Amino acid sequence: MAKRKDIQQKKQHEAIDNKKSRGKKRGKLSKATKISLSILMAILLVIIAGTVFFFQRYGKEVTAAIDAGEEHAAKIQESDFKQHYPTTILDANGQVMKELKTQERDYMPYKKMDPLVSEALVAIEDRRFYEHHGVDTQGLLTVAVNAATGRGIRGASTITQQLVKNIYLTPEVSISRKIEEMVMAQALEKRFSKHQILEYYLNNVYFGHGAYGINAAAKVYFGKSINDTTLLEKATLVGITNNPGIFDPTDNKKNALKRAKLILKQMSTQGYITKEQYDQAVKDDFTAKVHQNALNNQLDNNEVALAVDSAAKVLMGQQDFRFQYQFDSKEEEDRYNEEYKTAYNKVYQRILSGGYQITTNINPSLHDQLQGIVSNVMNTWQDRGDNNFYTKQAAMTVIDNQTGDVVASIGGRGEEGNHYNRAFLSFRQPGSAIKPLVSYAPAYERGLLETSTVSDDRPNDTYPNNVYNASKGMLTLRNALAISSNVVAYKLASENRDELKEPIYQPLAQMQFTGLDVTDDNPIIAVGGMTYGATTQEMASGIATLVNQGNYRAPLNIQTIKRKDNGQEIFNQNDLAQQKVYSDDAAYLTIDTMKAVHQDPSGTAAGLTLDHNKYWAIKTGTTDEAKDLWTVGATPYYTVAVWIGDDTPQPQDNAIVGQATKAIFKQTMDLLNNGKEDKDFQMPSSVQNVNGQLVSRSSQTKEVLAARKNALQTATTDIDTLAKQKANELTTAKLDTPMVSEASTFSNQLLSDRVDTLSRFEIIVTDTQDNWQTFDQYAQQVLALIQQVEPSGGSLSDQYNNVYRNKEAEYTTAKAEQNSALDHVSEQIQAAKDQSKDLDKQIEALKKQLEETN
Repeated sequence: MAKRKDIQQKKQHEAIDNKKSRGKKRGKLSKATKISLSILMAILLVIIAGTVFFFQRYGKEVTAAIDAGEEHAAKIQESDFKQHYPTTILDANGQVMKELKTQERDYMPYKKMDPLVSEALVAIEDRRFYEHHGVDTQGLLTVAVNAATGRGIRGASTITQQLVKNIYLTPEVSISRKIEEMVMAQALEKRFSKHQILEYYLNNVYFGHGAYGINAAAKVYFGKSINDTTLLEKATLVGITNNPGIFDPTDNKKNALKRAKLILKQMSTQGYITKEQYDQAVKDDFTAKVHQNALNNQLDNNEVALAVDSAAKVLMGQQDFRFQYQFDSKEEEDRYNEEYKTAYNKVYQRILSGGYQITTNINPSLHDQLQGIVSNVMNTWQDRGDNNFYTKQAAMTVIDNQTGDVVASIGGRGEEGNHYNRAFLSFRQPGSAIKPLVSYAPAYERGLLETSTVSDDRPNDTYPNNVYNASKGMLTLRNALAISSNVVAYKLASENRDELKEPIYQPLAQMQFTGLDVTDDNPIIAVGGMTYGATTQEMASGIATLVNQGNYRAPLNIQTIKRKDNGQEIFNQNDLAQQKVYSDDAAYLTIDTMKAVHQDPSGTAAGLTLDHNKYWAIKTGTTDEAKDLWTVGATPYYTVAVWIGDDTPQPQDNAIVGQATKAIFKQTMDLLNNGKEDKDFQMPSSVQNVNGQLVSRSSQTKEVLAARKNALQTATTDIDTLAKQKANELTTAKLDTPMVSEASTFSNQLLSDRVDTLSRFEIIVTDTQDNWQTFDQYAQQVLALIQQVEPSGGSLSDQYNNVYRNKEAEYTTAKAEQNSALDHVSEQIQAAKDQSKDLDKQIEALKKQLEETN
C-alpha cells in the first residue's frame, strides 16, 4: 500500500515537473513563434509591396489579357480534347491529296486508366491539384514577385494551365500570356471535373515520336498498353511530358530514369504508393525503343508540304504567336528562334495528329507540268551524291499576282525519295536578285528616278567589285540595274539607310524574310551578302509585292482551314490583310526598271524573250564563285523565282547554269501566260509620264525639299521674298504650260496628302517614348512647303494650322498624364524601397532577438 502511494507521489512530482518543463518550453516556443510570425508578416508586406508595384506597371496588360482569356474561354468545347478525325489536304478541285494522322490515338477514359498514372502526374506536376480551382494562388504570388523584382515572368503552372497552354496557347513567356492562361484555366475548372481535366491532359499531351496521349506513348516506347506497364515505366512516361527531348527514354535513358525516380519519390512522400512499392520500383529497369506503328505521314508532295507549313503558321498566328523578323541583338534573335521552334513544332504536330480539313489551290496537273520543266532543264547534270540524289538541284516558286497565292512550289528535281522542298526550306544567298528590294525600291521612295545618276567608281576597298570588273562612270539607275552594277547598289543601300533612318533590311523584314540576322543591316546585302540568305518563296513574294503596288501578301497555297469536329471555318485566305511595304510609285518604278534587264542591249538578260508577253520584268543573280544562280521576274499575271545550285554550295559554271535558270523561267512564263492578254503593269496615279520620263510623287517631294534647302542656304534673312518669288514662278508656269499646270495641281494634291498624314500621325508619350520632336520636324517641313505655294495664306495653311493646334493640345494632355503617372509610380517605388529598408532592419532586429532567446 505504502509502496503504491510512493509510486503515485512520484508520478505526481513527475507530472508537475513535466508541466513546468512544458510551461518553460511553451513560453520559449511562444516567443519564437512570435518572432517567426513577425518575420512572416515582414515578408508578406514585401510581397504586398511587390504586388502593388506589379499592378502599377502591368495593369493595362492584365486587363487586356483577362478580356482575351474570357473571349477564348467562351469558345472552349469538349471536342477540343477528343480529336479522332485525320487531317485531310484537298486540292483546288476538292479531291483528297493527303490524309494525315501521326499516331493511331488510343484515347483512354479516366475510369479505365490505372489510377497510378494520374497520381504520378499530380505528384510531380501539381501536388495541390485537388485543392485549387485552376490557378495555384502561391504560383500567382510567385509570378507577381518575380516580375516586380526583375526576375522574369516565372511561376509554376497547374495541370489545368498546362492543358490550356498545350491546346490553345503558344509558349510565349509574358505577363499577358500568363494571365490569359490563368483566366482560361479557371473557366475550364468550372466546366469540367478534376477527373475530366486529368483525362484530357493525359490524352492530349505530346510524348515525342508522333505519340499524343499516354496510352499511345506506352505503345510507342514499350509496345503495350499503359495499364500493362510497370510502375517505373508509368513514371518514366509521365516524366516525358516535362520535355520530350530531354527525357526521351530511347535517346536519353539516363535523364528519363533520373526523372522517373524523382516522380516515384514524390509519389511515396505524398502517400500515393507504399514504401515497398517505391523500393521495388527504383530497383526495377526498363527497355524502351520506338515501335514503328505510326501511320505513313511522309510529305512526299512539295505542294502538300507547303500547305501543312502554311497552315501551321496560320494557326500559330491565331494563337497570338508574335512573329518577329528583325532583332536588336543576337541574344534576342536566338531566344526568339527557340520560342518559334517550340511553337511551330507543337502546332505542326497537332495538324499531323488530325482534326483539320485544309483546302488548297493546288492544281496537281499544273504542278506536274512545272515539275517537268525543271526536271527536263536539269537533265544536263546527272552526278549523284552518297545518298543517290542529284548533287545539282533546283527550286522554283510561282505566285499569282492577282491573288498573292503560291501557284507552284517546286522543291527539287523530282527524283524519287527526295522530298525536301527547297522552295520554302532552303536559304541561299540571293546575289544581285535582291537589289530591286533593298536598293532600288527604297531609293525611289526617297525621290530618285530611273534617270537619276550614280557613279559606279569604288571609293575604297570596302565596296564590292562590279561584275564587269571596271568602272563605267555615271550611270542612270535604269542602266545600273540592267548591267547589275554592284557599286551602285551598295551606294544606294547605304544612302537609303542614312536618309530613311531605318535598317537596310527593313523592307525584307516587313515581307517576312525569315533568314534575317542582326548583322544584315549592312550595305553588302544589296549584292546578296546575307548571313543566311533567302528562299525562292521569299524572293517571289518580294517581287510580287512590287507588282502589287508595294502591298505585301503572305505567300500561301491554302484557301480555307476547317475544324472537322464541328465544321467551323477557322481561316479563309480572303480575310488576310495586306501590308504596305513600298509606296506605290516606288514599287512601279522598280518594276519598270527591271524591264531594262532584258531591254537594254547590255542587260544581264538581254536576248531573252517571252512568247506571249511584251511587258515583263526580270532580275538575275549570281553569288561569289557562282555558287548560287537566280532568275526572278514577273509579268502582270505571275511572278517566278528560280534558283539552281548544289545543296552543299559549290562553284558553278556561271554561263551554263545561269542560262538554265533563265530557261526554266522562260518556259514557265510561256506556259502560264499562254492565252492571256498582253498588257502592261498597272501604273498608279502617283506616277506621271512627263515628256517621256516617269515622274513620281516622291520625286516631286524631293525637288520641293531641295528647293527649300537651297533657299535657306542662299538667303536666310529673306525667306519671305523667296517664297513670293517661288509662288510667282509657279503661277507663271501654270499659265504658260499646261503640263506644268498639271504638275502644280499634282503638288497641291501632294501637300494636301501631307497635311492629312499629319492629322493621322499618332502622338506617343510613354516612359520610354516621346515622338513629338519627330512630328514637329515633319510638320515644319510641310509648313515650309505650304508657304512656298501659299505665301499669303490659304486653305492649305488653314488646314495645316488646325491640325497642328489639335496635335499640340493632344501632346500637352498626354505629357501631363504621363508625368502624373510617372510621379505616382515613383512615389510607389520609393515607398516600397523605404518600406523594404525598414523591413530589413526589423528582420535583422528580430534575428538578433531570436539568437538571444536561443
